[in-house]
Amino acid sequence: MNNATNARDRLAKVIQNGAVLLHGNSVVYRNNDTWYPFRQDSNFHYLTAWPEPAAHAVIIVRGSKPELHLFVQDRNEEMETWDGKRLGQEGALDQFGAHKAYSYIDYQKELPKLLDGITNIYCDYSNSLFDKFDKKTLNVAVPYDQRGADFSKAILHSLQPIISELRLIKDTGELELLTKSCDITVLGHIEAMKYAKPEMFEYQVGAQMEKVFYEQGAERLGYPSIVASGDNACILHYSTNREKIKEGSLLLIDAAAEFEMYSSDVTRTFPVGTKFSSPQKDVYNAVLKSQIEGIDGVVEGNSMKNVHQQTIRSLSESMVDLGLVPMGVEETVSMMHFFEFFMHGTGHWLGLDVHDAGSGEFQGKPREFFDGMVTTIEPGIYIRPTKPVIEFPLLERDPNSIRERRKHLGMEKATKIEQEEIANAKTVTHEIPKDLLGIGVRIEDDIVCTKNGPLNLTEDAPKTIEEIENFKIDEIPSLSLIHI
Repeated sequence: MNNATNARDRLAKVIQNGAVLLHGNSVVYRNNDTWYPFRQDSNFHYLTAWPEPAAHAVIIVRGSKPELHLFVQDRNEEMETWDGKRLGQEGALDQFGAHKAYSYIDYQKELPKLLDGITNIYCDYSNSLFDKFDKKTLNVAVPYDQRGADFSKAILHSLQPIISELRLIKDTGELELLTKSCDITVLGHIEAMKYAKPEMFEYQVGAQMEKVFYEQGAERLGYPSIVASGDNACILHYSTNREKIKEGSLLLIDAAAEFEMYSSDVTRTFPVGTKFSSPQKDVYNAVLKSQIEGIDGVVEGNSMKNVHQQTIRSLSESMVDLGLVPMGVEETVSMMHFFEFFMHGTGHWLGLDVHDAGSGEFQGKPREFFDGMVTTIEPGIYIRPTKPVIEFPLLERDPNSIRERRKHLGMEKATKIEQEEIANAKTVTHEIPKDLLGIGVRIEDDIVCTKNGPLNLTEDAPKTIEEIENFKIDEIPSLSLIHI
C-alpha cells in the first residue's frame, strides 16, 4: 500500500487538479466452474494496490492532494463461501487508504457527483472498460483523433503516457520487490542447472525450477517458462517444453518468478551432462562479451538505442569471426546481415509487467537512462538448423527508416514492402559452418540504472563458462525462504 500511496502522490504532482478514472481486472472464466487465476491490472495495482476483481477507482486531485475513492465488491457471506473472503468497503478504508469506499455496482451513479466541478479528467483509453462505463457516464463520444478535445463540460486526457512515465522510475519500495523477485528467480535457475540431466524432458526441468519459485513465495510466473534444449533454443518464444534433453546439448532457460506483482526476467544457457563443446563455447563467449558490454552501458546519460547499436556491432564482429556472415563487419551492420542470427532488441523495461510501461523515446529523442530505471540486457545468437545455406541480400538497410515506415504504414504493409525490396536485391550465397548449426544462446540479466552505475540484480546466477563448468552443488545458495 505504501508503494501505491507514493505513486498517487507522484501522480498528483503531475496532474495537480483533476480526476483519474481507473478500472481493475475481472475474473476470466475458463469454462463452467473453472476460471483463470486472477491478476490485477498493472496500472490499477500501481495506484491502488487493491487485489480483488471487479473494482473501480477515482482519484481526485486538488492542489496536489490525492483522494482515493474505491468501488469494490461488497462483503457477501454466500459468495465468500464459494470464492474466498472479500475485503469489502471496510478493507478499502482501513487497509488501503481509501478516502471513501462504495459498492462497485454504484460506480456509474456516484461518478457524476465525484466529478462535479472538475474539468480535467484522465482516462485509460486502452482499457476496454472505459467504453463500457466512462463514455456513457460522461455522456461524451471520444473519437481516436479527437481525444483531449473539449466535450460537454470536461476535457478528457489520456492517462497512459502519464502513468507510463511514472512507472518507468522505480522508487525504493518497488526496487525492494523487484530485488526479491530476482532473488527468487536466481534460486530457481540455479536449481535447474543442478537438476538438469540427459534424457530428462524439458518440462521436468521446468517443473523443478518453478517448484522453487513457488516455495520461495512467488504468486505466479512472470511469463510462461521457456525451457529449450538443442535446436529448440533457436525458437525465441519456445514454450512447448516437451522434448527429451540430449547429452551435450545446450539448454536455454528463459524464466522468472513474479513477486508481489513485480516480475524478473532471466535467461541462462548451459550444456547438459558435459562441458561446452568448442563451437558452443565460441558462440557463448560471443554473446557473453556483448552482454557484459551492454550492462556496462546502463548508465545515466546513455540510451538503450546506443546499447543496442553497440550490441549489434559486437555480435557482428563475432559473426564475422565465426564464419556466419559472408562479408565484413561494416557490411554485416549496414546490410543487417546480423538479423539472421540476432533478430530482437537488446533489452526492455522491467517492473509490474515483464515488458514494462515506458517508451524508448522521450520528446522525439532516444530516452536516456536515469536513476531508478530497470532494464533487461539480453543479446543472443540463434543459428537455425533449417538454414544451412543463406541468401544474404546486398542491400543497405537502415533500422530507423524501417521503424518509421512501419509506424506510418502499419506493420503489414511495411513488412510487405521490405520483403519485396529484399526479393528484388542481388544476393550472396553463404554456407553456415556445420558445427554451428542448431546452436542457440541467450544470456539475460536485470539491471538497475543508479547514480553509481549499473546494478545487476541477477548476477548470482552462474554465467561465465568457468562458473557453469565448475558449478558445485555445495556452493549453491541455501534455499531458505527469502519472501517478506
